[in-house]
Amino acid sequence: MSQGASSYPISVLLRRLIEQYGPSPIEFVQALGYHKNERGLGRLQPWLESGNGFGRIIEQIATVYPAVAAELKLAVEATDAIRQAESQAAFLEQCKAEAATFVPFIHAEGQKTVPNGICIFGVSGGFRRWTTIEIPKAMLDLPVDDLLAAAPELMRAYKLLYNGAVPFFAMLTGFKLVRLVDYYQFDQDGNFIEHVEKPFRRGRVTVWLT
Repeated sequence: MSQGASSYPISVLLRRLIEQYGPSPIEFVQALGYHKNERGLGRLQPWLESGNGFGRIIEQIATVYPAVAAELKLAVEATDAIRQAESQAAFLEQCKAEAATFVPFIHAEGQKTVPNGICIFGVSGGFRRWTTIEIPKAMLDLPVDDLLAAAPELMRAYKLLYNGAVPFFAMLTGFKLVRLVDYYQFDQDGNFIEHVEKPFRRGRVTVWLT
């Protein structure tokens, strides 16, 4: 998207509304009730440039121009969908760039998504130590069906080791067998649930000591 001229649906719609009701951005934000042009323009411009911004101004436009309220809602939803697809595509390309060094692993999931005591968690090894189960090379060399049959043994050993919990993340809820661009979901007992055809990467924690 070029700066100042986003082609996201909401940006295109807003530029049309400015031309129709403005006809300039300053007059447009004044019609929305902004007495300080800088504030109004500061909230409008990000939507025009990047398709995202201060949500309240969209509500204000819908209130002042109710005839376009439904169109605004659809444009925001369409833009969100496009941005999400773009983000997923970028993540997929990033994952593919790891092809030469990536090694499949099993990720243990707990009830919490953010670790308790995040500093201690990071200093003591982070995700690699506490939520990651390394898969032996001999197992990685197996055909995928045999790998899926063998992997639950590692999951059950993890569950036994931590008494059904994930350190720092509360009780164990499941496992992911993570490959380069997809993963296999298992429940907390190591029972296969589904194959998910999208990438997954565990989180990252960085701790600075001063």
